[in-house]
Amino acid sequence: MTEAAKRISAGSGFTRALGAGRNAGAEGQSQLDMMLVSGGDERIWPDPVTRRNRYDTPTAPAPDELWFSSSTASAVTKRGYYAARAAFDAISQPGADLAGWFDKIRARIASLFGEPGVAVVLTASGTEAELAALAVAKALLRRPLANIVVAPEETGSGVALASIGAHFAATAAFEPNVDKGARLTGWEKDDVVMRRLDIREISGRPRAAAEIDRAAGLAVADALRTGRAALLHLLDCSKTGRGGPSRAAAREILASGGERALVVVDACQLRCSFEQIKADLASGFLVMITGSKFAGGPPFCGALLIPAERARRLRDLRLTPGLAAYAARLDWPQFFCRAFEEADFAPANLGLGLRWEAALAEIEAFAAIPARLRDEMAAMFSECARRGVAGNPELDFLDAENWRLGGKPATIFPILTNQGDPAQARLIYEALRAPDAVSTDAELARVCHVGQPVLIGGRAALRLCFGMPQANAMAARVAQGADLDAAFRPLRRDMELLLRKWGVLARRVGGLGGPSLAASN
Repeated sequence: MTEAAKRISAGSGFTRALGAGRNAGAEGQSQLDMMLVSGGDERIWPDPVTRRNRYDTPTAPAPDELWFSSSTASAVTKRGYYAARAAFDAISQPGADLAGWFDKIRARIASLFGEPGVAVVLTASGTEAELAALAVAKALLRRPLANIVVAPEETGSGVALASIGAHFAATAAFEPNVDKGARLTGWEKDDVVMRRLDIREISGRPRAAAEIDRAAGLAVADALRTGRAALLHLLDCSKTGRGGPSRAAAREILASGGERALVVVDACQLRCSFEQIKADLASGFLVMITGSKFAGGPPFCGALLIPAERARRLRDLRLTPGLAAYAARLDWPQFFCRAFEEADFAPANLGLGLRWEAALAEIEAFAAIPARLRDEMAAMFSECARRGVAGNPELDFLDAENWRLGGKPATIFPILTNQGDPAQARLIYEALRAPDAVSTDAELARVCHVGQPVLIGGRAALRLCFGMPQANAMAARVAQGADLDAAFRPLRRDMELLLRKWGVLARRVGGLGGPSLAASN
């Protein structure tokens, strides 16, 4: 690890190097913006001209743009930004207790999702949470490992590599250059294989839940039969809103596998209830979450939650030296004091802590909303999405037979444009974010963000997403005396505008018979 890389995400020199964060005005804001994109890999780095990362999220709030993209990433909200700024000012003070600050962040996460004694490991993204889960599984299971990953193409592009303990990009949070695809230092000779568990047929059609459960049981049984331990992933919600295997099946598999099996819940979209995550931990499952998807926090901030009983068994855990490229000492609870003896780990990732401060501001506000009101808001969003797509002949739902029938409210809607042509989907995705893509209508110059294209069975779907910040804004209007329909009205107008712009772009692309958006005024 380079000394420069360590200094980027702080530790001992931070308050001296960035103590000017206490200054008011543009200078202080610029320093906060810089910190919010520090301590991550190339995905989080802003372009020097646009000041946006590869997902088009800026370093500061962008409230004039429409953000329906929480399955991928969203801009930091004003609420989150103010929370991060307050935290930045506090930790910039001379003598600031950084260890205590990180402990408080973990305690807040644990109080929302955990049970007494749950250990919270902070990670720079959901993919880094996969590396942390692998480290925990290797320590607990202590034998060759089969890592059974559910639908990696619907979770994250780096998951397949991270699941075997390999570098998943060319950069890391604390190393500017790593060898993508190579095993982390210390894990080069470890016997870890990935086994994939599909939730769809090759055609893209969803598999039946019972079939996914059977496949999960067979995958674990095969691993145990060949002398391996099994780390079974349970996908709570994919990029397209699907999941598997069932929690009931996972509990049975965990019980039958004894000390040779472990379950990790991929709840990185964070679209299940707080109570569900608590129940998962009570079942002995590890749980991966992020604050940067449904929660609306800035990308990237993740965490691995470890049940109390399993955490107690990990007190002598030692992390492999290769994890020093991704983890800092204060990312882990202080009782893992021996974990860092094998390498020179950075003391702290302050950017990660600030991103979690922003995310927790939205999560805690959402947690204060009565559960019934949360459900009603999600139902209104779902109905508006269904009606909007039904009224637009160029659009249709992926898995249309499910969405058209209504049913349980959803917060991710994967939508096909002109039968899901991948080139057209990518072009429309970019054009939605361009203010000059539709030059004949000034209203449609509004910048609109949706979840980036995901390829399913040869068809590409964009995602229309509901998130905590939208729910929190609705709840605030209700608290001010608005009825639910009035509280939803601004969001409905935004959805209608988005779908209208989407339709115009779809007709233009489709009418030209290919990927072109040259306006014809």
